[in-house]
Amino acid sequence: MRSFVVRRLVQAVTVAAAVTTLTFVLIHLAPGDPLAGTMDDPRIAPSVRAHWRQVYGLDRPLPVQYVRFLTGVARGDLGFSVSYNEPVIAVIRRAVPNTLMLAGTALVLSFAAGILIAVIQVRREGTLTDRALGAISLGLYSLPDFWLAQVALLAFSYWLPIFPAGGTIDPVIHPYLGPAAAALDRVRHLVLPAVTLAALTAAWIARFQRAALLDVAADDYLRTARAKGLSEWTILVRHALRNALLPVITLFGLSLSAFVSGAVFVEKVFGWPGIGSVAVDAVGARDYPVIIACTIIGSILVAAGSLIADLLYMLADPRLRRAEGDADGGATSAVAGA
Repeated sequence: MRSFVVRRLVQAVTVAAAVTTLTFVLIHLAPGDPLAGTMDDPRIAPSVRAHWRQVYGLDRPLPVQYVRFLTGVARGDLGFSVSYNEPVIAVIRRAVPNTLMLAGTALVLSFAAGILIAVIQVRREGTLTDRALGAISLGLYSLPDFWLAQVALLAFSYWLPIFPAGGTIDPVIHPYLGPAAAALDRVRHLVLPAVTLAALTAAWIARFQRAALLDVAADDYLRTARAKGLSEWTILVRHALRNALLPVITLFGLSLSAFVSGAVFVEKVFGWPGIGSVAVDAVGARDYPVIIACTIIGSILVAAGSLIADLLYMLADPRLRRAEGDADGGATSAVAGA
């Protein structure tokens, strides 16, 4: 198990380095630079433009800029943000916890709701309940995320003012609230964007899980369970669902990064100050260091999601644990023999 994790971490570092390099080259090859919006004013003297491009290192050849960037990353320095006028690491440090809170909550809600809907559909297969839930899932899956976010904001913040319209807290009263009230304030701001983001993903998780459950419905071990007199709910939840969860585990790993990227529109609509909003603003401002930092975070989340999916696979399927153990044992024997 340990060697497997080490191999995957090496792969993750390699992927993150490749993605970062490609992003760095592509955004620097595009016309313009982060100072174009402010320094292209004809009233600004050419000497002033040249000075600030020299300060930010934009006048140097691309290979030199890349080496300088790698040297900074090795020291934990992601550069300086022109648009935010502060170090990039400070911008990321504020945004990442908000995005992880939103994406993590939506991830848990979407899988819990999707699996529950699928179990109900399979238990009521062919009935009106099954068809209605299937139609609702298909309808939600077909909706654009930015449209659903706007409708949810309009419905539950203006027509029915149940939830706040945006932000993570109430900036006026939050500093004066007690611990319980402050936590409730955060939850109220989190509910609407998290449920909106979760609803889109729960729909296709439900459809995927329903298909996986139906695939194992005719297996011999389920017939044996029925012959023992177990109830259909017990058979479905305790036996069929465990084996049908294996394909869905792959979705769980891939969804970690998908939720972060999919949160871009939701964060913008609800004014949620996360990494998605930061990335969109950085692209508009051509803020190279922030764009690259967001890319690094995205690649790390992809690798982390893949590793989590593999570990969950091993936890759910003992055969994979034995196979990995045999592989580690074989490698150890080979080294000892050499």
